Amino acid sequence: MKITRASEQHLDEIVKLCINCSQNMKRKDIDQWDDIYPNKEIFQEDINNHSLYIALLENSKEIIGCIVLNNDQEPEYKAVEWLYKQGKFAIVHRLMVHPNYEGKGIARSLIEFVEKLAKENGYTAIRLDVFSENNRAVNLYKKQDYRVSGKVNFRKGEFLCCEKIIP
Repeated sequence: MKITRASEQHLDEIVKLCINCSQNMKRKDIDQWDDIYPNKEIFQEDINNHSLYIALLENSKEIIGCIVLNNDQEPEYKAVEWLYKQGKFAIVHRLMVHPNYEGKGIARSLIEFVEKLAKENGYTAIRLDVFSENNRAVNLYKKQDYRVSGKVNFRKGEFLCCEKIIP
């Protein structure tokens, strides 16, 4: 697997990946994503801001996962009692892995990739939110040593706010 920054040519395939992931979550009764969020315009903005990274199958152009790393904190984050209050914080958004490749360590590899990238760019901690009803995602972040620091409510319900200091 190769992880690289997404470009304009990847946009349509990223949108298809998102649709596959959304449908897969709905089959599991996880009503997290829809055509409002995330959508093509959001992914276009991620690409324009050079913050979207894709996982490609080795020797292939097939996108099997993606993740966003930037410093865009949701306004709701201000109410969270973060453990790490000092320093520069990177924010993870929109982690997804194609349903055909779940359970193969791709999400973990994407997280490790952005943690390394954040460290190289002088960030001291990573923050993110995860849908409280998406147990697989919640457990993934806990296994990667993310600490739950609070909860916020978005349009689809309750999300756990997690953080991890970058060693």
